Amino acid sequence: MSTGRPGLDDQASVFKTRLDILDATLKTNFYGPLLLCQAFVPLMKRNKYGRIVNVSSGLGQLDSLGSGYPAYELSKAALNALTLSMARELRGTNVLINAMCPGWVRTDMGGWHAPRSVEEGADTVVWLATLPDGGPQGGFFRDRQPIPW
Repeated sequence: MSTGRPGLDDQASVFKTRLDILDATLKTNFYGPLLLCQAFVPLMKRNKYGRIVNVSSGLGQLDSLGSGYPAYELSKAALNALTLSMARELRGTNVLINAMCPGWVRTDMGGWHAPRSVEEGADTVVWLATLPDGGPQGGFFRDRQPIPW
């Protein structure tokens, strides 16, 4: 994959990805959600209610790794693993945690060529955030449907 920008072409290879890029991406996409959950889950457990929705990506699916964005992919795969780990620990607490992929959305990141509106991308987030008691726990979703990890 060539970006046409010096230095960035190397970032398309996991073997050449700079650690500072990987570190910054993991801080945003993995450590950020982890720290938020560490701060808020104890309160959710005390209140016997909570909904956590991790915004992941199809690029974090294990069978999608290797698409040319290794730092992003690895950070989202780590977020997916975190979601599963926390879901198992939260079983029976009425704190439901799931991950979702909004798809390719017309945002600053997705660009104006993306096929999905912001509303379409947000639909599954809202659905998961407002699940009734007994709703799905530890799943990965797109368009309100389970997708493979």
